Amino acid sequence: MTTAKHTPRKAFLIVDDEPLARMELTQIVRDCGYAVREASNTVEALSILEADSDQFMGLITDINMPGTRSGIVLANHVRCIWPHIEIIVVSAARTPLNGELPERVEFLNKPVPPSRLVSAIQSSSQH
Repeated sequence: MTTAKHTPRKAFLIVDDEPLARMELTQIVRDCGYAVREASNTVEALSILEADSDQFMGLITDINMPGTRSGIVLANHVRCIWPHIEIIVVSAARTPLNGELPERVEFLNKPVPPSRLVSAIQSSSQH
């Protein structure tokens, strides 16, 4: 009898308050072979990261979120606390101002073409 050797899969955390947008992003990331966790707001996202940040290699977050913390605030917080996590920020509503996002963050306009997201994911996995 052979035993399968399990290698830990790195995961992406998808944060978007719009269920359909979150579902679409999740499917693209899963199609790239990564595990995915989802959050519908920044408070939920931080709770997930605080519980087990080591499983995540990437974060994909929308800018506009319910509550007091935007995706930009989340991106800056994640970069400070968990610098190993690569970050992709998306938005249909606005483009971040110069200097709003931390270093090493890719911004994509929604709707995100799947090929563009795949390219950003592949780029982040090489860091």
